[in-house]
Amino acid sequence: MSVVSLFPSATEVAAALGVTPAAVSHQCDHPPAVTDRPTLTGLVRDLDGDPDQVDRIVAHDDTYYLDGDALAAADPDAILTQGVCAVCALDAELARRAVERLDLDAAVLDVHADDLADVLANVERIGEAVGHPETAATLRADLEARIDAVADAVPGEVASSGSPATRDSRPRVAVLDWTDPVRHGGLWIPDLLRLAGGEPGLVAAGERSRKVDPEELRAFDPEVLVVGPCSADVAEAGGRARELLEREPLDDVAAVRDGRVYAMDGTAYLNRHSHRVVDTLEALAAVIHPESFGETDGRVRPVPTGSEGTGNPTADRDAPDERTAD
Repeated sequence: MSVVSLFPSATEVAAALGVTPAAVSHQCDHPPAVTDRPTLTGLVRDLDGDPDQVDRIVAHDDTYYLDGDALAAADPDAILTQGVCAVCALDAELARRAVERLDLDAAVLDVHADDLADVLANVERIGEAVGHPETAATLRADLEARIDAVADAVPGEVASSGSPATRDSRPRVAVLDWTDPVRHGGLWIPDLLRLAGGEPGLVAAGERSRKVDPEELRAFDPEVLVVGPCSADVAEAGGRARELLEREPLDDVAAVRDGRVYAMDGTAYLNRHSHRVVDTLEALAAVIHPESFGETDGRVRPVPTGSEGTGNPTADRDAPDERTAD
């Protein structure tokens, strides 16, 4: 079976199931084995001419194009695509248009996810599409066991009994997936925050990422603030967080005052809905409840706020470098 993937989340899941796609999108960078695969997509702005006049371009929108020659050469039986965000990756409708124009005998799977339940279900949907349903069922069971382990360790919360956590054990948490303008992560992110023992309040589970006015952020007064912009690694996220703190008067926000602002690799852990969302859950739990989960690893780094001494004595030592996003 030949499988191609047009966005990173599906590529990651397929590879975890033992299927390295024959061709991938220009954004697919994990696991390393996919980086030498033929590239199917790119940015329209990088083309030398009008995409309508380039013979090999079989489908495009204002942002992305799909290379018909590369897609035909891969001769896929299954095409993994997405319908979550046409800004973040090539949209499913373009893939369907390409299949029709090239007269390919390929099934197009739109791996859409609104919440954590969808993310887990997609593991098995992809497993069926790539011919590895049993491996997918095993992977999902492992992910669910790790989720339960986090929920069991959250203070005041027992996953098996459903006992509610006390209010004091659930700090208010905000996760920003963009900083200028400020946007709060949505869809599966609020689910992860609750499972990690935090209290989301700016976006509901299943709601898309949305713009948040700085006044609204201050009114919510998060006790933990995580910054992980789309397409930014942890070092870039740290730079964006520091820019935000310099630009906006947030000194009176609890997370800033107490030195509980963190940078996270948004590309790998906040903006993709692969099986690695459980890695995200574990990392969030470590910054929300360090007393139960221990210190964070390289996925999350403290951001100096000028108040490190009160709530985060390791901030200077672990702070990301001074590189900022382009």
